[in-house]
Amino acid sequence: MKELYDLFRRNFPFTVREERKVLDILGNPDNRIFENRTESGTLTGVCVVHKNAVYLLCVDEEYRGRGIGSGLLTQAEKAVRDAGYPEIAIGAGETYLAPGVPTSAPFYPEDGFAERGVENLYPGLTSDAAEFFRKRGYVHGWDGCDCFDMRFLLAEFTVDSPCVGDTVDGILYRFASVEDIPEIKKCTDDAHENFTKYYLDETKYTGEYGERVLIALDGAEVCGTLIVCTETEGKGIGSVGCTTVRHSHRGRHIAVNMVKIGTGYLKKSGLTDAYLGYTYTGLDVLYGYSGYKICTYYMMAKKQL
Repeated sequence: MKELYDLFRRNFPFTVREERKVLDILGNPDNRIFENRTESGTLTGVCVVHKNAVYLLCVDEEYRGRGIGSGLLTQAEKAVRDAGYPEIAIGAGETYLAPGVPTSAPFYPEDGFAERGVENLYPGLTSDAAEFFRKRGYVHGWDGCDCFDMRFLLAEFTVDSPCVGDTVDGILYRFASVEDIPEIKKCTDDAHENFTKYYLDETKYTGEYGERVLIALDGAEVCGTLIVCTETEGKGIGSVGCTTVRHSHRGRHIAVNMVKIGTGYLKKSGLTDAYLGYTYTGLDVLYGYSGYKICTYYMMAKKQL
């Protein structure tokens, strides 16, 4: 697995994913792995397929332009088609190494990310990979919506914001305990039911694995939630995300306050970077208030077989 991991790291330098998680994903026994090697046995390219999702397709730079990537993709498409799937996806399936194909360009530039000051792309990031898939019949599968990662150097976090335990405009912000889960579920079910499953894991309420749940309370009612992580994706890296606010409490800056409080907590914890992975159009504004900027776009590439 180390050989595959090293190939992934060389070709996806901008992707934030903890080593253990990457090795777990690459080592799934249900994966189909297609390789290209030199006569001496050096691994030059690989395609890792799980069900109908391509988790990884890459070719080392010095071997590109020789049809290796096209050949690996053709093998992957045949394997997915033969397994009875009508569609193939690049990136996200049951899990992911990267949500999609990293690219430097949004698919809906009229949204004006750069003009709003929330775009700061990694130097060297291009749209070459997205163009590779476009030429082979793939399309961006999120109609009307962009997917991206955001990042923030915590040394730059100077926003004057409340802290954990503070009350703002009658709303108390504190970390949750296991006993809060029933009320948290009511909030997430109302706000974004798809997020509820992420809040049911009791380990998120102990801090044992670097994850905590920040909640906003209006009296006894949980009206907002946020997951705050420290070093779950690597040393010095923290993240906030999975934000929810009850419909009845929207428009009161609760989400913005939670992100600021969570980000401040990451900085006070001694971390250097804050990172948001696999997010989407609209949330760039929410997280942008605290200083986060888009660093990578993704083509959520799909193709009918």
